[in-house]
Amino acid sequence: MLLSWLRRFALPCFVLGVMGCESGETPLEPPDAVEGALAATVERYDFAFDLTTGEASSRLWLDVEAGARGCVSLPARAVVTDARWDGAPAEGFRVADGRLEVCGVAPVEGPLWLDSRLRVPEATVPYTQVGFSRRLDAQGRPFTYLLGWLESCDLFGPCDTAPGRLAHFTFDITHSPDEVVLCPGSLSRRDETHTRCELLGTRAPTYSAFMVASHPAWERTRLVDTDVGRVELYEPPGGLLGPAIDAGTVAEFLAWMTARFGPLPYGPELRVASGRTDWLGMEHPANIVLRDDLPWMGGPYANVTMHTLMHEIVHQWAGDRTTLASAADYPWKEAVAEYLTYVFEDEHRNEEAAVTLAYWDRLARTASYHLRPSDSPAPPFLSFVNDIYGTGPMILLVQLESLLGREQVLAGLQAFLAEPGVRSIEDLRHALEGASGRDLRRYFDTWVDGEGEPDWPYLQVEWSQDELLTLTVTQRTASGKVYPCAVELELQGAAPEERRRVTVSYGLEPESATAGLTVEGLPWKVQQVAVDPRNRLVNRRSLGLAREPAPQRWRL
Repeated sequence: MLLSWLRRFALPCFVLGVMGCESGETPLEPPDAVEGALAATVERYDFAFDLTTGEASSRLWLDVEAGARGCVSLPARAVVTDARWDGAPAEGFRVADGRLEVCGVAPVEGPLWLDSRLRVPEATVPYTQVGFSRRLDAQGRPFTYLLGWLESCDLFGPCDTAPGRLAHFTFDITHSPDEVVLCPGSLSRRDETHTRCELLGTRAPTYSAFMVASHPAWERTRLVDTDVGRVELYEPPGGLLGPAIDAGTVAEFLAWMTARFGPLPYGPELRVASGRTDWLGMEHPANIVLRDDLPWMGGPYANVTMHTLMHEIVHQWAGDRTTLASAADYPWKEAVAEYLTYVFEDEHRNEEAAVTLAYWDRLARTASYHLRPSDSPAPPFLSFVNDIYGTGPMILLVQLESLLGREQVLAGLQAFLAEPGVRSIEDLRHALEGASGRDLRRYFDTWVDGEGEPDWPYLQVEWSQDELLTLTVTQRTASGKVYPCAVELELQGAAPEERRRVTVSYGLEPESATAGLTVEGLPWKVQQVAVDPRNRLVNRRSLGLAREPAPQRWRL
């Protein structure tokens, strides 16, 4: 996902999590005979939804102890009704404190089915589009979006909100005859008012799988049809995305990704839809929703439409098939999507990669939080995730290219994403260590972990030149912390052609804040030394360690 708001606003009272909603009716207390919690894992969600009325019903397939008697408890923010246990009235159920508790006896054979109904209101979580919304496009036509996110699937019924829970899904959507509807997995239109999607192969996380999108004027256009995948664009006539998407580059990128990470995780068809969204893009299994006015947006990237599309394609592997161990692991998901997009830009669209790095560096230099903050209380979640789009790719991956090598970083990501499952930032460290044979604990301790505002180093350079050029780089920090890093310097002479780049490395276990380098055979006099000319290192660039002023506001 790429966010479309600035990350530096405060949300002091908002945290995405379980929010209680009690039923207006007197809750039914479970009888004493069935007291006791049952350990249950949701293996599958069958979700039926009426786009016109908002009425929803869900069936959860639960893995529980055969024949056990007790209660299953799941997050449920909304007013849930008609809870049924294995197809029959439950022995007891109640909705209280943001949870649904249903009680009975588990079947001896097969899964336990837990059914319920609710009406999903047309409302969204503050500062996001998460929830159920209808928004008019430029021609006054409604784009309808049922959108889940981290720890929010309980907006649509009982649901295990943990980010690391992977499951199967089916969607049965009722809609008006003129609606074109998309949802995750394989897509079929049973008749003019019913669309079904099945996600029964590769499992997916609840945060991205709960998605239904529709538009009355979408037309389907085949963008890519190759051995590695088909890409379909769903956009109204006269839309902006079609002319802005380079289909050849999309095909090349799909081939590049599948060669490294295997086939598209959710089948060979990938659907890309335009919508009136807050975010630049959002990944869903076998689906990507892009903001419909992307090509009109000036931006942080040289080609904001293509960068965003490639970023969301990466999420099919990094975020969907392999997902987050916890909400705190959000940085690795976005870092990997950004980094792999950048590497492709660098290798195939070189003029765009430099702009991407410059944008990340600008964001990272004014970051308010560490990637794994230990602040108490924890930072507001939305502020935190908005803060990591520069530091994430720079710290977790780009800076390590200079210390380990790009091939080692890519090999680490291949191991990290090799299998479906749940991964943490710590798992990423282990994968990079395995690929490189290097110990990265010191690097992660200094760059990734911390409390309060990050104390990124200011790098001061001194030099003397006789027959040899002697360079001395000193890290200046308020705390005295010394960061493992490699610092690229550009030596500049009096003439424009008098340029040379050199690297001063502190290594992974620096013992001093000062590092040096001697350069031989330089035939001209150095007039100036530029630090980090290609924006590959997070540093303050702020003399006296004063915090830099906020840059002029820009829109993502």
